[in-house]
Amino acid sequence: MCYNKAGYEEALAKLNEINVEVALDFKAYNPENFCRAFLSTDIKTDAITSNIAETFNGYIINARTKHLLHMLEEIKSNLMHRMIQKKQPMEKCTSVFCPRIQTKLDHKKDKAAMCEVLPSTMKLFNVTCFTYQVVVNLETMSCTCKKWDMLGIPYKHAIACIFFLNREAEEFVHQCYTKESYMTAYAGSIPPLVGERYWPKVTYQLQPPSIKIWPSRPRKKRVKDPYENPKKPGVLTKNGVEMTCSLCNVKGHNKSKCPKKGKIVPPEPTAKRPRGRPSLGKEAEL
Repeated sequence: MCYNKAGYEEALAKLNEINVEVALDFKAYNPENFCRAFLSTDIKTDAITSNIAETFNGYIINARTKHLLHMLEEIKSNLMHRMIQKKQPMEKCTSVFCPRIQTKLDHKKDKAAMCEVLPSTMKLFNVTCFTYQVVVNLETMSCTCKKWDMLGIPYKHAIACIFFLNREAEEFVHQCYTKESYMTAYAGSIPPLVGERYWPKVTYQLQPPSIKIWPSRPRKKRVKDPYENPKKPGVLTKNGVEMTCSLCNVKGHNKSKCPKKGKIVPPEPTAKRPRGRPSLGKEAEL
């Protein structure tokens, strides 16, 4: 998914060339509500999924079948254990940022060599990468591609400008990714509770809440998509997708069932671009 409106419109134009009806159906679902190009940059994430809810639902799926008190006790115990489990490894971390964020940043540093920087001021730059040009503002921590704005981690365009000023990219990473912010998020705790044997005794005649038994067995699992792969939860099958042969470029079959198999030489894979900044030749060295 594209991070900016220019990329979104290009992708939509390609979809319109392939299938006009599919493009119209896509626009009917209001892409402004789920496409990255229209998301707010205040929340530093590009994920548009319900994975957090699904993960928590799977985390408590066994506890949901139990009595109310036992269900709450098991959820409490699991959350207590999870918070400590998340906190302990980070306490041993010696870096300023979380390890995964540092790995992502290092990966983007390698791509910065592909960018050409043209400064306007010490905080405003034009960056050319292949055939497109963007504007990077180090003061507002923004870029035309919107990846830095949305994630809070400098992308290759911004890192190239940062290196141009002989500064470190870690200075421009959002504070939400620091070890300090992570530890603050897990600083709270759930207090332990004694068992039922040690509860205080009361003289009131308490009646348990009425339990209404609904017909049929209670649902435990989520409602699945009709085209979801039963062997791979969350992955849709290729039902309705028209295949294109990579040998003859004809739709309706793949290369394993191509009638011209053995008669056509498969194209060679494109060579990968070497890592690092391309050399300028001997003349530049002189």
